[in-house]
Amino acid sequence: MKYEAFSELAGRMYDDVPAAFREGVSGVTVEREAKGHPVLPDIWTLGECVTDQWPDAMGGIGDTRSEIVLYFDSFDKLAAGDLRFEWKSELWETMLHELLHHREAAADEAALDVFDWAVDQNYRRLSGLEFDPFFHRFLAADDEGHVRLEGETFVDVALGRSERLGFFRWRGGDWSIRVPLEAPLLWSRVRNLAGGRLWVIAERRRPWWTRLSRRARLELWEMDRRALPAQAA
Repeated sequence: MKYEAFSELAGRMYDDVPAAFREGVSGVTVEREAKGHPVLPDIWTLGECVTDQWPDAMGGIGDTRSEIVLYFDSFDKLAAGDLRFEWKSELWETMLHELLHHREAAADEAALDVFDWAVDQNYRRLSGLEFDPFFHRFLAADDEGHVRLEGETFVDVALGRSERLGFFRWRGGDWSIRVPLEAPLLWSRVRNLAGGRLWVIAERRRPWWTRLSRRARLELWEMDRRALPAQAA
């Protein structure tokens, strides 16, 4: 898709959004240049919600004004070589995502900001960079304690200082993995469940005074493990 056609389509899509949902948004701007991640290669920002807020006389949320900015070349880079890339659906999804950012800013909420931060932390992890090993805990979990993000599933288990097995639930069954005694915090990819896209994060309990100390940073271990039914452990 050419830049001119993309800009025209973005304008039409924006006009199709109900006026009540666009309240406080000045419009949509299409930048020709791509916007890349400041650290990670080949990670492109498709759009942003640029927001300004003016507090009311009581110090609360007053007027919130936003502008939706889309980056054409970021779309173009993602589309290059991908025959399944759908410009319209990607543009529509990005538009709605940024409009939701505006609605949350107007309501003084931050769920989408937290989600975007978690996605960024996951990209850092996959790229071998330093990341927050507890980023998944900021996202909502299901009834079994599973957090799903970008096609992967994360589940936490807690162990005592001398326990070697971490137990967790998966699809109605009880499973376990072996955790080295020396590992205070283990990120373990479970090879035989969910096609290897299940991660068990095993954290050993620590004395309360070490948890309060900023210097007592946990050593992070990462390894593959095979899960066994709990009754066979």
